[in-house]
Amino acid sequence: MTTTTMALLQDSARRLFPDVGFDQVFAQLLLERAQRNLIKYRTTIRNFESKYGVDFPAFRQQVLSNQPAFEVEQDYFDWELAVTAISDMEDEIKRLRRIVQSP
Repeated sequence: MTTTTMALLQDSARRLFPDVGFDQVFAQLLLERAQRNLIKYRTTIRNFESKYGVDFPAFRQQVLSNQPAFEVEQDYFDWELAVTAISDMEDEIKRLRRIVQSP
């Protein structure tokens, strides 16, 4: 990152987040992104639960015991990604909250 780019980012951070240090601004923005990702993954899971009428463990069992169609198999991978990502996002949110809440 160039010095000019960094200066522009710091200037924007000062205007958008008055009286907040640049590291706190950056942490806050990352926290907001992680929270949006968490919402996205939870929504994905709810959509799959609605589509298939089961939770992920039951769906996983169905997929592993059959020869699923391509779409079902793709849904399995997307659903599994969402399940895994939720845990990752929850951990990330905890870490970022500690930074944001520190003086």
